[in-house]
Amino acid sequence: MKLFDHSADRLADRTALLFTADPGEELLDAARLYDPEVRRWFGRLVFSNGVLLFGPIAISPKIEQRAGLPAGTAVAWYTGAAAQRTSERRTHEAKVDDGELLVRGLAERLGGITRPAALQPQLALVASVYSERAPAVEQAIGVLRPYAGELRAEDATEDSYSLSGKKISFYTAYWSPRLYIEREAPPALGAARTRPHHHWDLHAGIRASDAPPELCRTVGAASLALASEAGGIAVDAAGFIINSADDLLPR
Repeated sequence: MKLFDHSADRLADRTALLFTADPGEELLDAARLYDPEVRRWFGRLVFSNGVLLFGPIAISPKIEQRAGLPAGTAVAWYTGAAAQRTSERRTHEAKVDDGELLVRGLAERLGGITRPAALQPQLALVASVYSERAPAVEQAIGVLRPYAGELRAEDATEDSYSLSGKKISFYTAYWSPRLYIEREAPPALGAARTRPHHHWDLHAGIRASDAPPELCRTVGAASLALASEAGGIAVDAAGFIINSADDLLPR
């Protein structure tokens, strides 16, 4: 009974992921798009950025009532923050924010709902690319030009530059490995997260929820093209791996 009471309390006061039917192993498969090294440990999923996801919790009428969950909720998960080694330590607030992004991404992929209902609603249409090597600036421009339009390098320094231009679909910002901070890198990098990376952000300058489908596909395809050229990976604004241009479409 104490476990049920504990679960109800946590579901009431933490970010939660709710389902009308248990997604089973599909949830773990989706979680691996966020962190390939996610692991199960005593009733929770443990992510490398310090985020925890507790569950699955079978929802009884008593838990539903105590936690104030929507009628028909069958299974739920809730977020937490793990203790970390000093070298990996992140703020509690950063872990909470990442937990919200994780829950939102899982809900969109698996047909669940979030609690609270509106989580980080102002996400921009942006894709990020991480790689241990980088093409030259002109080479990056050549890769992105078919998707963005006529680009030029601006504000170039030893460690950063931006790619912009008139009437472009999106602009790009770049940072060198010297500016890489492992503890803030996406878990999607897996074991490679411990090594320095080049980092590009492809910004469309519009909210993801307001973006037309073709623009979403354009940014998604461009991020995959750059990731292929650099030998890296592309992730969306929630930190999930992009495998298809359609992955940035609203779900």
